[in-house]
Amino acid sequence: MKTFWEKIGNVRGIRGIAAVGLLGLLLLLTGMWGGRSTEEKEIESEENIRLAFYTETLEKRIAELCCEVQGIEEAYVLLTLDGGSEFVYAENHSSSARDYVILQGADAESAVLVKEIYPQIRGIAVVCTRGNDSSVRLTVTELLCAALGIPSSCIRVAGT
Repeated sequence: MKTFWEKIGNVRGIRGIAAVGLLGLLLLLTGMWGGRSTEEKEIESEENIRLAFYTETLEKRIAELCCEVQGIEEAYVLLTLDGGSEFVYAENHSSSARDYVILQGADAESAVLVKEIYPQIRGIAVVCTRGNDSSVRLTVTELLCAALGIPSSCIRVAGT
């Protein structure tokens, strides 16, 4: 009886496809594909870290809020966000063109960040003790609607 790998090896052209796949993987791993600079990757990494911290903090605060509801001893929260953060930079309005205010430092130039707008909450899943109880489910849903300003259709509560 032939093994899976022996059967795959007999397929016409499979070695060429595998070679192209491995080459693509190698290019992705070495960073040669995409051409993004190290600075762009660092900025994206910092943004991802800030967004992850924001999400984790919200999840923790929502879980703590849910645990304050009578009958709920433990709550686990999963939060989904709509996109990423939006950054608003200072602009120079003295000309007709859109010019950003740039600060020049010893090492580099950077635009002046005025504010960061965090993404909207897309949905919340809550798993908690007594989450199968309809009155607890209603209380948690109404609480999260009021606290976060999102519709009840974006909230699901389940029991453990």
